[in-house]
Amino acid sequence: MIDYSALKNACRENSDFTARIIDKFLIHYAADKDKLGKQADQQLGAYRHISAGMDKSWVDLLKSQYIIHRVMKAEGLIHKYLNHAAISRMPEEDREWLRRQAETPWKFSFSRILDSPETDFYSMEDLFSGEQYLLYSTGMRRILAQQDTMETWFNLIGYNGACWQTFGPLAGFRSFSADDFFFFATELYPTIASEEELLANVAKNPVPYMMLFARSNYPLTVHEGEVLELIISELEDQEVPLTAMEKDFLMDQVESVYRIRLKDWAGKPHFAAAYYDSEERLLQVTAMTQRGYGVLAEALRKHRLPVEEVADIYVRPAMLTVTEELLKREIELMPYELLFEEEDPEENEDLEKLNAFIGLALPDLNAGKEPDVERLAEQVGLDLEANRDAIEQVFAEFHKKRNK
Repeated sequence: MIDYSALKNACRENSDFTARIIDKFLIHYAADKDKLGKQADQQLGAYRHISAGMDKSWVDLLKSQYIIHRVMKAEGLIHKYLNHAAISRMPEEDREWLRRQAETPWKFSFSRILDSPETDFYSMEDLFSGEQYLLYSTGMRRILAQQDTMETWFNLIGYNGACWQTFGPLAGFRSFSADDFFFFATELYPTIASEEELLANVAKNPVPYMMLFARSNYPLTVHEGEVLELIISELEDQEVPLTAMEKDFLMDQVESVYRIRLKDWAGKPHFAAAYYDSEERLLQVTAMTQRGYGVLAEALRKHRLPVEEVADIYVRPAMLTVTEELLKREIELMPYELLFEEEDPEENEDLEKLNAFIGLALPDLNAGKEPDVERLAEQVGLDLEANRDAIEQVFAEFHKKRNK
């Protein structure tokens, strides 16, 4: 059985070492010795359109986090520094602490909370490696006290010999899932094809992932009890038996493309639809809910179309909006849908704009200020009057939770 009182004392002692050795010495040493300060500025500068909206003190913390990750990560600069004269002049106790830290590399972890067995201790699960570990963090408790439940986290962690501890800014996300992070990674680097490659990419350059914090307050989008997310699979070289399917599906056609839908699943909130390009022999299966996708996929399988239960892409509207914003480009995942816009005006553009609006309004709400709703609506292109009820409902819910 874990003695959490003793473990907490060990964690606090480790924090003292971190403050004295890392914060007051090693960050500045690395910034000067290996020009990591300039490298951090260059990396963060690539996302100036995002960081410009952050408090300068927070950007400075991100810079420090980037530097110390370069030093303490696997095969980091710490192994070289241990032989430097500046380290050899440190007290033996401090040198020994650094040697122990070098034995277990620090790392960024996308994770979720499984349990909190004691105040400031969390049983965590890494979303991609599956590793479960015990984490000590006083900052996470403060965030959870203000923001209710966080679905996922992105933290830099180091091992103290008994459990892991966080270092630097903590990023808790209200609505981003493991699938969202994987989608973001593959839009950054399309060659990423596995979770191992994603983790290697984070270790190589965590800055794009660190920038996601700027939109961490985007809320989970739920409609009629269904979590909304864009779900897509694509099947190449398919011969779709269109004539045989007419009795089971709603079908319409634009040029060589057929839209295939189930009557009770075509509208809100599921928007389940398949698109078949008869010239390219390409079948795209889409939905905005997992139930909608599952029902449509099963119906298609009855016609011998090999649609898997697990789709190729899962991305929630908030992450799609954030990815486009960070990468400064539009991402069109459903080009065939555009062919049917006049016949099917139901779309998710308004929902994405509303998510973006709320994300921009949250910093003011968190600061206790009233957002300039007219300016923010104009900024994201949102019809303010058409969405005023939804905005007021979100704001009211925010104030309710904040005043608990």
